[in-house]
Amino acid sequence: MKDKLDINLRIGTVRLSLNINRDEEAALREVAKEVNHAFESFKQRFPASDDLENMAKATLLFARGYLNLVNETKRTEQIISDFEQKVDSLLSEMPPED
Repeated sequence: MKDKLDINLRIGTVRLSLNINRDEEAALREVAKEVNHAFESFKQRFPASDDLENMAKATLLFARGYLNLVNETKRTEQIISDFEQKVDSLLSEMPPED
């Protein structure tokens, strides 16, 4: 079986032909579905805006979500690091076992 797969996706008004790893197909199709859903929502909410502007709004929506996740991951990593330091400190203060 080939490791690569040729697929066609539509993002907004743009058709894309992609050569991807097989294990990426489901995720890329789901992403395309979500982006198109946001794009169509913006088209309905802002009918006076052109497609490029509505795609820019959809892009900002997903970029904001991405940055929120990145920042939340950083905060979580810091909490874990602080916790590990406290545990290490407590363990180092314990008297040795006899």
